[in-house]
Amino acid sequence: MTPTQKRLSILAATGTLLAVTFTGCGTEQAHIRRLIVTRQCQGCALERANLSNVVLSGANMRGSKLRDADLKSAKLFSADLKDADLKGADLSGADLRGASLAGADLRGADLKGADLSGADLKGANLTDADLGYADLSDAHLVNALFTGTNLRGANLVSTQLEGVIGLLTEKNQPHKIGK
Repeated sequence: MTPTQKRLSILAATGTLLAVTFTGCGTEQAHIRRLIVTRQCQGCALERANLSNVVLSGANMRGSKLRDADLKSAKLFSADLKDADLKGADLSGADLRGASLAGADLRGADLKGADLSGADLKGANLTDADLGYADLSDAHLVNALFTGTNLRGANLVSTQLEGVIGLLTEKNQPHKIGK
């Protein structure tokens, strides 16, 4: 760990000891404390935060800056991440069932194996994101941007895809749902 990184452990109300690592200033420490304890951190600055395996189901993180954050295997069931900046974030294996990611910036995000079933991704930017083997069943992807997005093995059963932009194969052919 570099000298600019700080380690923070908080005993959450559930009795689970969470280890959260992040780079930055005291403001980020306060945001992480508030998020873990109250599940409320609208517009928080959490760039590069290590929140892997954290349980934040139902958390309000609307408009938060989570660029390059590690949210691997995080439990974000029904979380509000509307308009969040998740560019380059690692959400592989995350539980995002029923989460609101409408308008979120997920450019270059790693969502391999994530469960996004029933999630709202209306207008989300998924350019160059990796959604390989992700579960997008019953998700709302209306007007989402998919340029360069990997969907290999993704479950798109009953997914709403109206107005989706950039959903093409490597040969610039329309992507065949379920293939």
